[in-house]
Amino acid sequence: MIYIPRLLGLGLLSLLVLLVISCDTARRTTNEFGSPNPIEGEVIAKPESRQIVHFTDSTAEYTTSRSELATAFIRAFGDGTVVDKVQVRKAPVGSGEPVKYYLIGMGLRSGSFRAMALPLTGGGDNTYYLRPSAESYTITSSGCTSCFFNFENGRIVGTTCSESSPGSHCDLKVGKTNNLFTRR
Repeated sequence: MIYIPRLLGLGLLSLLVLLVISCDTARRTTNEFGSPNPIEGEVIAKPESRQIVHFTDSTAEYTTSRSELATAFIRAFGDGTVVDKVQVRKAPVGSGEPVKYYLIGMGLRSGSFRAMALPLTGGGDNTYYLRPSAESYTITSSGCTSCFFNFENGRIVGTTCSESSPGSHCDLKVGKTNNLFTRR
């Protein structure tokens, strides 16, 4: 009698494993958007990309939770920066230019403002992904309570300090890739 619950649990576990394997096999037969033919001009995210947000009627639905993103930003900074705000922001672009979005994490390290911005790639259907090969833009403040990214045609080109006192500035560091979801 004591073996019946164990056998039942083992049977359910086996069924679950079979379902996961069959779903994984089915997923590999099509691309992540369900269609082998992309729409002209559509940028297809690579399989190693991470889905971040989907826009519906001007509302952002985070497909990766903000708490998971904050934890990933903290790990990516790797220097004690505590990220307490995560957002996806539309970059200002010129007329006729494609819309560009950035994933931004903001916080403090030893009382100094820090922020990291990562460009997102459109995957069609108003869904945006973070590619591991996407560049990273990191701001470190010196004497500023906050810093802002400066944009030109959808690209980050500099920073602005919220303070105008002498010696206050924001340093921008540009990385060729990002390690937001890389495990160390």
